Amino acid sequence: MRHGAKIDSWIIVAVLTGTLVPVLSHVYWAGGLVLAILLVAIYPQSYETTPAGLLIQSGLTRRFIPYEAITFIGPSSDAHSSVALSADRIKIQWGRSSELLIAPADADRFCADVAARAPQLCKRGPNLILSSI
Repeated sequence: MRHGAKIDSWIIVAVLTGTLVPVLSHVYWAGGLVLAILLVAIYPQSYETTPAGLLIQSGLTRRFIPYEAITFIGPSSDAHSSVALSADRIKIQWGRSSELLIAPADADRFCADVAARAPQLCKRGPNLILSSI
């Protein structure tokens, strides 16, 4: 199942402001260059649950995380840098020390979809954690 990304309007305003400032300063190429780099790096974003794992696309980057490697999924207020275009983020942890922040449009539906495909995870509050913990 394919899940769209949530995009906060204030982030769009911030990006547009950051690209308009060089244009207003008559440095037209800089505004276009910044906007092009941002678009290639982070747009489009989608999250897809496949039979074997979670496929995350962000711009030209695609990441595949097998379900059996996932150790935690839950809401995050982490302010670390991320390609997620929303402050309402979900943290996905896998392996020993890998993690990623994403922002699905419907977080509850996304978590339910992953939970149905990852039997090692159990629901505890808003989180999906390893059932052995």
